[in-house]
Amino acid sequence: IKDGKLCGDVRNVAMEVMGAITESLGLGNSYMREKLEDRMQVMAVNCYPPCPQPDRVLGLPPHTDYICVTILLQSGQGLQVLSNGSYKSVVHRATLNSEKTRYSIASLHSLGMDEKVETAKELVDEQHPKGYKGSSFRDFLKFLSTNDIAEGSSFIENLKIKS
Repeated sequence: IKDGKLCGDVRNVAMEVMGAITESLGLGNSYMREKLEDRMQVMAVNCYPPCPQPDRVLGLPPHTDYICVTILLQSGQGLQVLSNGSYKSVVHRATLNSEKTRYSIASLHSLGMDEKVETAKELVDEQHPKGYKGSSFRDFLKFLSTNDIAEGSSFIENLKIKS
Protein backbone atom coordinates (compact mmCIF):
# COMPACT_ATOMS: atom_id res chain seq x y z
CA ILE A 1 0.00 0.00 0.00
CA LYS A 2 2.28 2.62 -1.40
CA ASP A 3 2.28 6.22 -0.10
CA GLY A 4 -1.14 5.94 1.57
CA LYS A 5 -3.03 6.68 -1.66
CA LEU A 6 -5.07 3.47 -1.40
CA CYS A 7 -5.97 4.29 2.20
CA GLY A 8 -7.18 7.76 1.22
CA ASP A 9 -9.12 6.48 -1.78
CA VAL A 10 -10.82 3.77 0.28
CA ARG A 11 -11.65 6.34 2.98
CA ASN A 12 -13.34 8.46 0.29
CA VAL A 13 -15.41 5.45 -0.79
CA ALA A 14 -16.33 4.74 2.84
CA MET A 15 -17.48 8.34 3.33
CA GLU A 16 -19.61 8.15 0.16
CA VAL A 17 -21.15 4.86 1.30
CA MET A 18 -21.85 6.21 4.79
CA GLY A 19 -23.40 9.34 3.26
CA ALA A 20 -25.69 7.22 1.09
CA ILE A 21 -26.68 5.06 4.05
CA THR A 22 -27.53 7.98 6.35
CA GLU A 23 -29.37 9.70 3.51
CA SER A 24 -31.45 6.54 2.97
CA LEU A 25 -32.40 6.74 6.66
CA GLY A 26 -33.61 10.31 6.20
CA LEU A 27 -30.72 11.73 8.25
CA GLY A 28 -28.99 13.57 5.41
CA ASN A 29 -25.74 12.87 3.61
CA SER A 30 -23.42 14.44 6.20
CA TYR A 31 -24.95 12.97 9.39
CA MET A 32 -22.00 10.65 10.17
CA ARG A 33 -19.53 11.91 7.57
CA GLU A 34 -18.26 14.76 9.76
CA LYS A 35 -17.97 12.43 12.77
CA LEU A 36 -15.97 9.86 10.79
CA GLU A 37 -13.89 12.20 8.62
CA ASP A 38 -10.79 12.37 10.82
CA ARG A 39 -11.40 9.35 13.01
CA MET A 40 -10.25 5.77 13.08
CA GLN A 41 -9.34 3.85 9.93
CA VAL A 42 -7.69 0.45 10.18
CA MET A 43 -6.55 -1.45 7.11
CA ALA A 44 -5.87 -5.16 7.40
CA VAL A 45 -4.13 -6.99 4.57
CA ASN A 46 -4.40 -10.77 4.87
CA CYS A 47 -2.87 -13.62 2.91
CA TYR A 48 -4.32 -17.09 3.33
CA PRO A 49 -1.97 -19.59 1.62
CA PRO A 50 -3.31 -22.94 0.41
CA CYS A 51 -4.09 -25.16 3.37
CA PRO A 52 -4.22 -28.94 2.80
CA GLN A 53 -6.63 -29.44 5.73
CA PRO A 54 -8.63 -26.22 6.15
CA ASP A 55 -11.09 -27.94 8.49
CA ARG A 56 -8.30 -28.49 11.04
CA VAL A 57 -7.13 -24.87 11.25
CA LEU A 58 -8.12 -22.44 13.97
CA GLY A 59 -9.28 -19.07 12.76
CA LEU A 60 -11.89 -16.43 13.38
CA PRO A 61 -15.37 -17.78 14.00
CA PRO A 62 -18.31 -16.23 12.17
CA HIS A 63 -18.63 -12.67 13.47
CA THR A 64 -19.83 -9.14 12.77
CA ASP A 65 -17.63 -6.05 12.92
CA TYR A 66 -18.21 -3.33 15.49
CA ILE A 67 -16.99 -0.74 13.01
CA CYS A 68 -19.53 1.53 11.27
CA VAL A 69 -18.40 0.61 7.76
CA THR A 70 -15.94 -1.99 6.56
CA ILE A 71 -15.03 -1.69 2.92
CA LEU A 72 -15.13 -5.16 1.58
CA LEU A 73 -18.29 -4.02 1.72
CA GLN A 74 -19.53 -4.95 5.14
CA SER A 75 -21.80 -2.95 7.40
CA GLY A 76 -20.80 -3.23 11.04
CA GLN A 77 -22.67 -3.32 14.33
CA GLY A 78 -22.33 0.45 14.75
CA LEU A 79 -24.55 0.91 11.70
CA GLN A 80 -27.17 -1.44 13.17
CA VAL A 81 -27.25 0.66 16.36
CA LEU A 82 -27.30 4.01 14.50
CA SER A 83 -30.16 2.88 12.23
CA ASN A 84 -32.12 1.38 15.16
CA GLY A 85 -32.07 -1.99 13.40
CA SER A 86 -32.98 -0.80 9.87
CA TYR A 87 -29.56 -2.01 8.66
CA LYS A 88 -28.39 -5.35 10.05
CA SER A 89 -24.84 -6.49 10.76
CA VAL A 90 -23.77 -9.28 8.43
CA VAL A 91 -22.06 -12.33 9.94
CA HIS A 92 -18.89 -13.26 8.07
CA ARG A 93 -15.74 -15.32 8.46
CA ALA A 94 -12.54 -15.96 6.57
CA THR A 95 -12.52 -19.32 4.85
CA LEU A 96 -9.45 -21.24 3.76
CA ASN A 97 -8.97 -23.04 0.48
CA SER A 98 -6.97 -26.23 0.06
CA GLU A 99 -5.73 -25.29 -3.43
CA LYS A 100 -5.49 -21.52 -3.92
CA THR A 101 -4.00 -18.60 -2.05
CA ARG A 102 -6.62 -16.08 -0.97
CA TYR A 103 -5.96 -12.40 -0.25
CA SER A 104 -8.19 -9.87 1.42
CA ILE A 105 -7.91 -6.20 2.26
CA ALA A 106 -10.33 -4.78 4.79
CA SER A 107 -10.60 -1.09 5.54
CA LEU A 108 -12.53 -0.47 8.74
CA HIS A 109 -13.93 2.97 9.58
CA SER A 110 -15.25 4.06 12.95
CA LEU A 111 -15.44 6.81 15.52
CA GLY A 112 -12.62 7.28 18.04
CA MET A 113 -11.88 4.70 20.75
CA ASP A 114 -14.17 6.27 23.37
CA GLU A 115 -16.78 7.97 21.18
CA LYS A 116 -20.18 6.33 21.49
CA VAL A 117 -22.25 5.17 18.53
CA GLU A 118 -25.86 5.90 19.45
CA THR A 119 -29.18 5.33 17.72
CA ALA A 120 -30.03 8.50 15.80
CA LYS A 121 -32.71 10.31 17.82
CA GLU A 122 -34.47 11.17 14.55
CA LEU A 123 -35.21 7.45 14.09
CA VAL A 124 -36.86 6.98 17.49
CA ASP A 125 -40.57 7.58 18.11
CA GLU A 126 -43.54 5.79 19.70
CA GLN A 127 -43.77 3.25 16.86
CA HIS A 128 -39.97 2.80 16.75
CA PRO A 129 -38.59 2.86 20.31
CA LYS A 130 -34.83 2.96 20.84
CA GLY A 131 -33.61 -0.60 20.35
CA TYR A 132 -29.93 -0.39 21.31
CA LYS A 133 -27.69 1.06 24.00
CA GLY A 134 -24.84 3.28 22.83
CA SER A 135 -21.33 1.87 22.85
CA SER A 136 -17.72 2.70 22.02
CA PHE A 137 -14.96 0.70 20.38
CA ARG A 138 -13.40 0.38 23.86
CA ASP A 139 -16.69 -1.17 25.10
CA PHE A 140 -16.50 -3.65 22.21
CA LEU A 141 -12.91 -4.62 23.04
CA LYS A 142 -13.85 -5.10 26.70
CA PHE A 143 -16.73 -7.36 25.62
CA LEU A 144 -14.35 -9.43 23.46
CA SER A 145 -11.92 -9.85 26.36
CA THR A 146 -14.63 -11.32 28.61
CA ASN A 147 -16.86 -13.21 26.15
CA ASP A 148 -16.24 -15.99 23.64
CA ILE A 149 -17.63 -15.15 20.21
CA ALA A 150 -16.74 -18.70 19.11
CA GLU A 151 -19.34 -19.88 21.63
CA GLY A 152 -21.97 -17.57 20.17
CA SER A 153 -21.57 -14.46 22.34
CA SER A 154 -22.75 -11.44 20.37
CA PHE A 155 -21.92 -7.83 21.16
CA ILE A 156 -24.93 -6.54 19.21
CA GLU A 157 -27.24 -8.82 21.23
CA ASN A 158 -25.63 -7.39 24.38
CA LEU A 159 -26.56 -3.87 23.20
CA LYS A 160 -30.23 -4.67 22.53
CA ILE A 161 -32.62 -2.94 24.93
CA LYS A 162 -34.98 -5.57 26.30
CA SER A 163 -38.62 -4.49 26.17
